[in-house]
Amino acid sequence: MSTFTGKDIIANCSVCDCELQFGKVNQKKENVFCTNCKSGYVFKNDYLNLLAPSMRNEICAKGILARKIKDKFYVGGLSKNDHDLIKGIIASKYMARQYFRNVVHPTEAAWSARSYERFEEIFITNYLGSILKKKQVTFVDAGSGPGRYLLLLGSKIGINSCKDLKKNPETARLYQYDETYEKNLRYVIGIDYSEEMISHSARLLKKYGLGSFLDKRIFPVTGVAQNFNLNKKMLDDTHKVVVCTFQTLGNQENTELQVQMLKSMKRLASPHGTIIVSVFNKKLFKDFGLKKFYGREVKRTVGDIVGSKQDVENAILRTSKGVYSKWFSKDDLEDLFCRAKISKYHIMDAKSLQPIGGYEEYLKTEEQHKDVFPRAIVGMAQI
Repeated sequence: MSTFTGKDIIANCSVCDCELQFGKVNQKKENVFCTNCKSGYVFKNDYLNLLAPSMRNEICAKGILARKIKDKFYVGGLSKNDHDLIKGIIASKYMARQYFRNVVHPTEAAWSARSYERFEEIFITNYLGSILKKKQVTFVDAGSGPGRYLLLLGSKIGINSCKDLKKNPETARLYQYDETYEKNLRYVIGIDYSEEMISHSARLLKKYGLGSFLDKRIFPVTGVAQNFNLNKKMLDDTHKVVVCTFQTLGNQENTELQVQMLKSMKRLASPHGTIIVSVFNKKLFKDFGLKKFYGREVKRTVGDIVGSKQDVENAILRTSKGVYSKWFSKDDLEDLFCRAKISKYHIMDAKSLQPIGGYEEYLKTEEQHKDVFPRAIVGMAQI
């Protein structure tokens, strides 16, 4: 039985963190509502939309929104942070299909993106493999995009899923079925503020033979990670691994939203869990980020870099489609962890990252040293 169609829903209200139930709210389109504040949400096409009602309404009025942002005029109970989030949502519209193919596809994406993502995937699955032997785990991807971790981890719990990737000698080892994952990886949750990204991830899960896990063990959810709330009574007996990778933290439009993202990850991982963050190193921003990383395939997806908006000193850029990206130093990330009141953290860069063996066909040791470590900064914390 689907967790979404039973008594319990895996997430709580985005407004007040109370339980959600199925039902009607004032005869509107919402078919999920909060038992406390009565906020209405939508479950359709095998995913739940948990964007706050006020934010959904504002997205529908994006012409008015553009004027409000331009004039710094914020009404309707939404803050500047809300509008900054909405800018990101609008920027990602009509991008999901291309983003999966050009940026995150395990074999077809641009190498400048793919090599970095491969390291992240090996790093995370190595860590998961070590704790799944001892604990039940809930995995949460904050900023899941078209669902690369949902597919990757789904392939490990679904013996008949992702057949092409299981047969491909380049990807077979990483995407192979694993009995430990099948037994102890209880839930895989992807949260992204772009409904198009989440809708596309649900379609991909079905395409890759994981449809039977949808809304039972694999959950694509539209929502803002900063105010995403898990149903604690369902998940508190699991170890939460909450990740925010491939520059998602740097896509948050201002420092306050970046700190809020980390605070939310800490809250989601509590009372016992792990957070993992991966961002780009600003040492390479000018010579690599502006010239090579945003190459033909990436630009085709996110748009050209807008010259007038390049900020080399602060390692910030915006693309013609509105995508925002800030690159970080190790000290920058440490400062964000401290501001989020996260302790017991460990931040690694090129000086301390170690190559991971066992997946040479997927990412060679020399490729880790050459193509990943100079631009990777990885933070981990036990909560």
